[in-house]
Amino acid sequence: MGKEKQLHEEIKLKKEKADKYDIRGVQTLLRTLSRNHYNLLKMVDNKARIVLTVNSIITSLLLSILYIAPKTQGFKIELGTRILLICSMLSMVFALLSMLPHRYFGKAYKRSTYKGVLYAENFSSLSLEEFKSEFKRIMEKGQTIYDEMIHDIYFLGQTIALKQKILLLSVAIFLVGLLTAIVYSLVNGLIAFG
Repeated sequence: MGKEKQLHEEIKLKKEKADKYDIRGVQTLLRTLSRNHYNLLKMVDNKARIVLTVNSIITSLLLSILYIAPKTQGFKIELGTRILLICSMLSMVFALLSMLPHRYFGKAYKRSTYKGVLYAENFSSLSLEEFKSEFKRIMEKGQTIYDEMIHDIYFLGQTIALKQKILLLSVAIFLVGLLTAIVYSLVNGLIAFG
């Protein structure tokens, strides 16, 4: 009986310990989320650069083909390459849009009290005294610090989601142009050989 009671007490203590607010765990969670969000932001920008590079190479090659191709083959080459050229240029526009410096959406939400003081662009318009005042407000309570960090992570996530959608649109436009140009070339090739 004594061992069962002791085991029951140990289980109860472990459960109470697990149910307690773990400050170190919360700090680790916030640090990890913040790092992951910034890594995702860098990945989106890197992918946008790759899309931009590929499309700029294709665009320069296609423009040279359009002007070098003999006039007798002009229409067949022109239509297929123009489709790909237009889609490639549109893809470049959306890739550039996804690379624009991000802004937090916290200020845009009317119900949000988040002022984005943790983000440089938002506090750069404040005077030193206003910045100090905001930081003192944040540091007054431990929970306020966590709330500000949670807001920061949330709105950074919103920004990343928007950038990813724009980048996805950029890649989709490029794929549509590429597939259309391939199908057009195959159809014209089959008709020419048929």
